[in-house]
Amino acid sequence: MKRLKKLIALLLTVCACLGCIASAESVPTAAAAYSTGDGTYAVYYLDNKYANGKYEIWQKIVYKRDSSAWVDYGIYIKNQYLSNSAGKKVASWKDWYILKGGGTKEFKYAVDFSNLPTDTYTLHFTVCPEKSGGKNITFTRKISHSGGKISYESCKYYYDTNGRYLFRVTFNIRQLKGYTPRFEIFDANGKKVHSEPGDTVIHYTNSHYWMDWDFYKSDGTKAKTGYYTFKYTVNGKSCSKKLYVEVK
Repeated sequence: MKRLKKLIALLLTVCACLGCIASAESVPTAAAAYSTGDGTYAVYYLDNKYANGKYEIWQKIVYKRDSSAWVDYGIYIKNQYLSNSAGKKVASWKDWYILKGGGTKEFKYAVDFSNLPTDTYTLHFTVCPEKSGGKNITFTRKISHSGGKISYESCKYYYDTNGRYLFRVTFNIRQLKGYTPRFEIFDANGKKVHSEPGDTVIHYTNSHYWMDWDFYKSDGTKAKTGYYTFKYTVNGKSCSKKLYVEVK
């Protein structure tokens, strides 16, 4: 049986390609420098990205010390959490300590949005200089998220370039970039007759993926004409479609 593979990637808009759109809402990212008591710090919002199935929200802190500073102080990052539009916390992170003696640090918050509903979320974190006299500032970022979805699209019989007669089932996948799919086939009695993982992770936010079936079961025997259910699963989300398959 031909491995599961990608048909086409539908890049609808720049926003859709990113899946989640992050932007600064409350605090200037580079226009302001805040006192640390022995210098200044500034926070910059960086480009976000998907990695290992999670959406990574990236920031950078630049801590510039005064030339007269002689004790190595650092910065605490506190009150770190993600809230939904109703203000409820949906994720949180422990406090941590960085940049003792000054310097630059990039850091991220990795969020698994696959099990979260469509909403506008807010990332919160507070920068707290260790030295007394430093200014604590809470930063926020808005993240627009559309929930992951799988839907059936189409099916067809066709001959491939090697002359094999195949049955192709295509599904549409939204907002599940970074995960590896799995395809399963069940007979009319609900018995699983074939399954296989995808041979690649999903690389695009909005994509079409197909499965080609050569009508053979996992045990090597040929299936018979009848109804079969084709199930596509990605990171716990699934879509099933019952189809009548005519086997030659």
